[in-house]
Amino acid sequence: MDDNIELEKDEILEKFGGDEGFLTEIIEIFLDDTPKQLSKIKKAINNLNSKELEQSAHKLKGAIANFVENTAFKTALKLEIMGRENRFDGVEDVFDTLVKDVECLANELKECIE
Repeated sequence: MDDNIELEKDEILEKFGGDEGFLTEIIEIFLDDTPKQLSKIKKAINNLNSKELEQSAHKLKGAIANFVENTAFKTALKLEIMGRENRFDGVEDVFDTLVKDVECLANELKECIE
């Protein structure tokens, strides 16, 4: 396991009071729920529904924040703000970035529970 992943696991584990079982459960919920959240964001973009974009991105951002406030968090925040401001210019590119960022985070989290 990469040292950076281990360091992150220790930091994340601290957020959960050192309870590895609880951390594993929360990671599994996150991994199960994330595709649904990304699908809601994509649907909001396709429908040009700014309110749904804001709410869905906010929910995913909150889920990410349980673990880290990294690139995926910042990208979700950017989409949330775009929804709040009813801005759809460049939203597809930001969404594509979010998908990649969340995929990286998901892979790191999977390593934490292996």
